[in-house]
Amino acid sequence: MEFLHFAAFFLLVHLGSVHLVRGSPTSDAQLLLSFKSSLSNPQALANWKADADPCSFTGVSCRGSGVSAVSFQEVAVGAHFIAVVSYLLPLRSLERLCLRAAEVNGSLSAVRSAGLPCGAQLVELDFSGNGLAGSFADATFLSVFCPSLKSLNLSGNYIGLGASGVANPVNTGFLLESLDLSFNRISDMEDLRWFLSNLGSLKRLDLSGNNFSGEIPAISNCSLLQQLDLSANGFYGNIADGVLGGCRSLRFLNLSNNHFSGALAAELSSFPSLAILSVSNNNFSGSFPIDILSSLGELKILEFFNNNLSGFLPGAVSKLTALELLDLSSNSISGLIPAELCQSPAFGLKELYLQNNVFTGHIPPSLSNCSKLISLDLSFNFLTGRIPSSLGSLSQLRDLIMWQNLLEGEIPMEIQHIQTLENLIMDNNGLTGSIPDGLRNCTNLNWISLSSNFLSGSIPSWIGNLSNLAILKLGNNSFSGSIPPELGECRSLIWLDLNSNRLNGNIPPTISKQSGNIAVGLVTGKRYVYLKNDGSSQCRGSGNLLEFAGIRQEDLNRLPSHRTCNFKRVYMGSTQYTFNNNGSMIFLDLSYNELEGPIPRELGKMYYLMILNLGHNRLDGLIPPELGSLHYVAVLDLSQTLSRVRFLCLSLAFRCFPRSISRTMTSTGRFPSWVSLRPFRATDTRIIRASAAFLCLLAIPSEAQSQVGRTRSLAGGKPPLLAAWQWDCSSLCSAFLASRPSSLRAGREKGRTKALTFETSMPIRSPTPATTPRAGSS
Repeated sequence: MEFLHFAAFFLLVHLGSVHLVRGSPTSDAQLLLSFKSSLSNPQALANWKADADPCSFTGVSCRGSGVSAVSFQEVAVGAHFIAVVSYLLPLRSLERLCLRAAEVNGSLSAVRSAGLPCGAQLVELDFSGNGLAGSFADATFLSVFCPSLKSLNLSGNYIGLGASGVANPVNTGFLLESLDLSFNRISDMEDLRWFLSNLGSLKRLDLSGNNFSGEIPAISNCSLLQQLDLSANGFYGNIADGVLGGCRSLRFLNLSNNHFSGALAAELSSFPSLAILSVSNNNFSGSFPIDILSSLGELKILEFFNNNLSGFLPGAVSKLTALELLDLSSNSISGLIPAELCQSPAFGLKELYLQNNVFTGHIPPSLSNCSKLISLDLSFNFLTGRIPSSLGSLSQLRDLIMWQNLLEGEIPMEIQHIQTLENLIMDNNGLTGSIPDGLRNCTNLNWISLSSNFLSGSIPSWIGNLSNLAILKLGNNSFSGSIPPELGECRSLIWLDLNSNRLNGNIPPTISKQSGNIAVGLVTGKRYVYLKNDGSSQCRGSGNLLEFAGIRQEDLNRLPSHRTCNFKRVYMGSTQYTFNNNGSMIFLDLSYNELEGPIPRELGKMYYLMILNLGHNRLDGLIPPELGSLHYVAVLDLSQTLSRVRFLCLSLAFRCFPRSISRTMTSTGRFPSWVSLRPFRATDTRIIRASAAFLCLLAIPSEAQSQVGRTRSLAGGKPPLLAAWQWDCSSLCSAFLASRPSSLRAGREKGRTKALTFETSMPIRSPTPATTPRAGSS
């Protein structure tokens, strides 16, 4: 019956021979007020009143005396779809209806029982981001119900959850020009086969983010189709000749994030208008398909990331003169980067991503001929030799990324001419010399990463003038001298890693000067990986933050540190800021240097600091109680750093204290007035370094003993000691009273005393205090 109803309705609407409702339609005002009265949240439309002009209603636009558009985006009107069909679609002059993310629920099948037809002038419907359910057939039926409709957007709903099965075995084509069904739950391949058998007037079709699984059915009668997006599904197998053959007008084709294999379809060579081709995250194999692509004279964007391409990169790529973005990252392409790549002055390449391949040899100086380059990423290869000084002529370059290669020599001073430079990332190479003084001219820099090289000299004080600098990584080099106090002037700095150098002198208190003032998220959206070190003696520093765009996680074993560090956790994601005008540094690693003097109490101002590693230095004095204000701290490492020191127990593990103490500390950030901190000397006791544990000694007055449980009398009437251990930062906490420090595994140790390390199992997030990346394992 559904089949007969659908087929009959389809034909009658196209023939224009019937009217579903007789009589005069209801006025615009009555329809709009009826819609309001049906809402679960009518107050969202507070000024929709009977005595007002409908053209003054919120979200309503008029042309002449009739309502021409109704638009609500991210306004929770709380409508049922049957109310939309009954009261909004029949508006006689309505041209555009947008209810995007407006909490519209119900089933698309409601349109089948509509009492009034669509307005004859309706050309655009946008119901994206709602809770609409129904079948693929219901979605196509809606396009038939409104015969003048040109654009229908149903993305981000629950289509596919209703009864499946397309009713009409013969597809006579669609009058729609744009149909977006992306990110729904459509999976039926028979429905898809019927749908693709005749696209009619469609120019844009988006089926991305659904649950299709199988080989792509042949697409017929698609001569007008210009944009096709089938990404993020479960399609697999080879793309056979003839599947796309009739779509010769395609300008945009996205097949990424599927499981396609074999070679690229040869018929793509006959698509002269194709400008954007994305086939990333598939299993395409073979050599780079230059014979297919060379005829695409209008190709601007080619994305081949994360496939299985092998062989050499042909210099004939430069014949694609319209190409602006070339992404071949995470393949197995080997050999030299062709010198011909940028030989032609007509080659307008803007973005070149060749990372995570097997390229060898030198970086061709001719890359500087691509004068429009904005991003150049050659990281994670086996490139050798020096960085060409000619790259300094790339006056529009923002990203110069070459980490994890075999490059040597000095950083070219000519880079100082790239005043647009934002990201300079060259970790894990063999670079020597000092940081070029001319880099002070690159005032837009926000990520400088030069760790694990052989760089030497002092850390330049002018870095403090880089107001946009958010990440500075200079660890595992041979830098000497003092830490410039001017680093505190970097008002955007959230990540500072200077571990494993030869730095001496005091830790400048001004290093925390930017705390409470960071607001602008200059590294938002950057792909990263954070490798948390295991804390072994062979593995220095707290962890390694790496720019990680276009690199497979399974290739992390190519890192030299993978052989010495058993990474405890691998965190991946995209950076995101959440603090607002009150941010602070979140990562500070100064370990394995020769720093002296006290720990600055000003470090306690870094409210969002998550990792503080001062281990393996020559610091002395007290641990400042201000460190108790480090609200987000997850790793505090002072191991093998304090000589002739008196340890002052800090309360960072709030959950280990009695509730009365924890409540006071949580609300005020201070110990209760009746709790006194008792310092003890390193010569009196030895604190065993315990991963994921924290040991505190508190002197509790006798009048407060009742709040912490049973106590034992101490000789001489001295107050008892409360020892609180926290294991794995979980609920496994125990508090007990002891009569003397010896019960706390006290002992003596000659020479330098190991301080405690406090860690939690709280994930180390992206380089912002409130991002939750997904965790994996190395």
